Amino acid sequence: MPLQLISGPVVEPVSLLEAKAHLRVDIPDDDALISALITAARHYAETLTRRAFIAQSWKLVLDSFPGPTLIGIPRGKPFTLPGHAIILEKSQVRVVNTIQYLDMNGVSQIMPPANYTVDTTSEPCRITPVFGQIWPIPLPQIGAIEVDFVAGYAGPFVADTANSTISIQGPWFPTQPFVLSNSGGALPSPLQPATNYWIQSMPVPGWFTLTANPGGAPITLTDSGTGTNLVGAVPEGIKAWIKVRVGALYQHREEMATAGRGEKIEPLPFMDRLLDPYKVVF
Repeated sequence: MPLQLISGPVVEPVSLLEAKAHLRVDIPDDDALISALITAARHYAETLTRRAFIAQSWKLVLDSFPGPTLIGIPRGKPFTLPGHAIILEKSQVRVVNTIQYLDMNGVSQIMPPANYTVDTTSEPCRITPVFGQIWPIPLPQIGAIEVDFVAGYAGPFVADTANSTISIQGPWFPTQPFVLSNSGGALPSPLQPATNYWIQSMPVPGWFTLTANPGGAPITLTDSGTGTNLVGAVPEGIKAWIKVRVGALYQHREEMATAGRGEKIEPLPFMDRLLDPYKVVF
């Protein structure tokens, strides 16, 4: 199925500072190279796991809606990939923005969200018509259907200490409660990682105050933090894999590498196993 990246991540899951600390590099000479290697390693890991790490916008293009017109699921099976389900092969899906299709007159239509259901908890994500509905009849033409969605573990945010608000950057808005994390620095004080937070209010469009309890008092931010602040968190196993892969690419910059005197270098057997818990298999 053709997946198209509409907008990529605005930050990397591993910061330049984190990568340089792992590499034990303390000079700026290779900053551009190390940054490029971080991006290359992240691309490889996302392809291997079928995931997006930092929030990204994607488009799935189909020729027709899948499956039979009779809607149902196999009886007695607790989990299935129904034949009539649209499967989004990029996890973790956060939101499906639109399902567009060309009708029989060639006019673009947007399917009402009330007519379909999205299971973002499953991997891969499944989309089916709600009970009692069927997929619309599209124009019998290639590329007649487009599904726009956002996937990713986390999205960056910036903090405004004057108003104790944050603004989430990029295409993703979190479900509540949510956790915060940081890459290469520290979260704005007094925010803490691995702690649940809720949106308390939106004083101005796009800017939010936070609370530690539903309906609780707003949290006063005393600084804007350092490094890259994130709503959500990329698993540490993935970040560890990226740093190790960046280290290998930085140390061995050509296609072939030897340990000296022609000895073959064997890959570390645990490397790709770091990504095994995060692979989406179906």
